[in-house]
Amino acid sequence: MKSIGMALGGGGLRGMAHIGVLQVMQENGLKPQYISGTSAGSIIAALYASGISPYQMQSIAMKLSPSDFIDYNLIGTFKYLLSFLCPFYEAPLEGIILGDKLEKMIYELTEGKRLAEVNMPLAIIACDINSGRKIIFTNQDVEIERGDVLVVQDALISEAVRCSVSIPVTFIPKDFAGLKVVDGGLKEIVPASIAKIMGADYILSVNLGQEMYDSQVKGIPQIISRTLSILIYETSEMEEEIYSDMTIYPGVQGTSLNDTAAIAKIIRAGRRAMRENIEELKRQL
Repeated sequence: MKSIGMALGGGGLRGMAHIGVLQVMQENGLKPQYISGTSAGSIIAALYASGISPYQMQSIAMKLSPSDFIDYNLIGTFKYLLSFLCPFYEAPLEGIILGDKLEKMIYELTEGKRLAEVNMPLAIIACDINSGRKIIFTNQDVEIERGDVLVVQDALISEAVRCSVSIPVTFIPKDFAGLKVVDGGLKEIVPASIAKIMGADYILSVNLGQEMYDSQVKGIPQIISRTLSILIYETSEMEEEIYSDMTIYPGVQGTSLNDTAAIAKIIRAGRRAMRENIEELKRQL
């Protein structure tokens, strides 16, 4: 049987669909030997590589409330508004969510492990917003001869995840090793290429972007979010087509980060999408 590399795409809270996909695979005796993730996908990839089963992930997810992982940048926002009143006072606003709570949660769930302390081949994608370079956090010795790619092997798993989930405008960028790092979706929303580079024979990708344009946008925040989504999913489509042997589309509708009541429904969507493709996956493997 071919070795499986899973590429888990980004998509905010819709990333919970990855849990359902992994559950159905486990129920059918299939286990990825390599795993990569971008943004929300990086969370599930990091937890899975750290030894947390998809059923344990569901148990953790079902207990979450927005206050567990969302910490609003209240002081930064106040300073930004104050700068309008004081012409000589500069206080740029880089994001509305600090990201400290999310990073701490991942640190605790992964028991403070560094990349090198995880045995399963793992890759997490992020982006240096200053230079535009793609950053690959990994525990593997990969050779990528491109000047626009930086490979990082020495970092906490929680740091790598925090970098990868930093949705521009929403999260404050993560300062890491002198870099200002944001969501990896700007470079590769479904990280299929690195799964192939790490050595997987067969790449199974999970793309959370399908059917995301069904609702009309209203207001500046939604317009910004939709603009980023269109740019991100369409610019990375070619790499996914080249490297993925099969792509799963859970087809989850857009969900806000604080809508934890939708988690169970999102996990079921992942299960449903994987069940519809499981027999074909077995045949191809």
